[in-house]
Amino acid sequence: MASEHHPPSILTPLYEKLSHSGLLPEFLKGENGETYFKIIVSSWLVMGVLIALSYIATRRLNKSPGRLQALMETVVDALGNLLDSLIGHGGRKYLGLLGTTFIFIFGLNLLGLIPGMISPTANWNCTVSMALVVIIMVQVYGIQANGFGGYLKHLAGSPKGLIMWGLALLMFPLHVLGEAIKPLSLSLRLFGNIYGEDTIIISLINMGFPMLPLQIIMFFFAVFTSFLQAFIFTALSSIYIMLLTAHEEH
Repeated sequence: MASEHHPPSILTPLYEKLSHSGLLPEFLKGENGETYFKIIVSSWLVMGVLIALSYIATRRLNKSPGRLQALMETVVDALGNLLDSLIGHGGRKYLGLLGTTFIFIFGLNLLGLIPGMISPTANWNCTVSMALVVIIMVQVYGIQANGFGGYLKHLAGSPKGLIMWGLALLMFPLHVLGEAIKPLSLSLRLFGNIYGEDTIIISLINMGFPMLPLQIIMFFFAVFTSFLQAFIFTALSSIYIMLLTAHEEH
């Protein structure tokens, strides 16, 4: 986040050390280089934690799972049920993309609540990148489910009859425009909410000790909204997949 009152980041000394040593690539040396560096490192940190947890939980699978395995299985099963309810039968086959998206975004959102760290999702570069990946895969799934011809027909509104085919000339560009706008919608919604809650927490911190109770209340509210925004991003992505992969009889 861009704020002159932002608490010092624990990544700043690392950035300065790497910058002075000449080890940073050029795109991290510009005006926004430090911000990009923090986003990348923070994202890698969350990925590393998630990979480590997944490895630890699955390296010795037991019929009587321990606490970590049981937790992971509960999360995966809950996400699978969510996708089945939103996409329909077979929704679980998209769990690899959408389940990972949910957990990753939730982790990125929570990271900003740790003193000295930032939420990468409070920067539009991060949210746009994730939204583009999801929407591109939505198109891929649509082509796989309908074939390329069926995919194009779907974008034209699945016309039947002469009048509908005539309207398809209007519907096709509108549907293409709608697909192009989806990454903007997904990314702005996530960015705006996480940036807003982080800004409020920072403002309360800068007010000093008398505002500490409000700061704590906002902290717990931010945990809830971090989950909620990850859920909304995943739910909308699921609906986009459902709309492009559903056959006419559905």
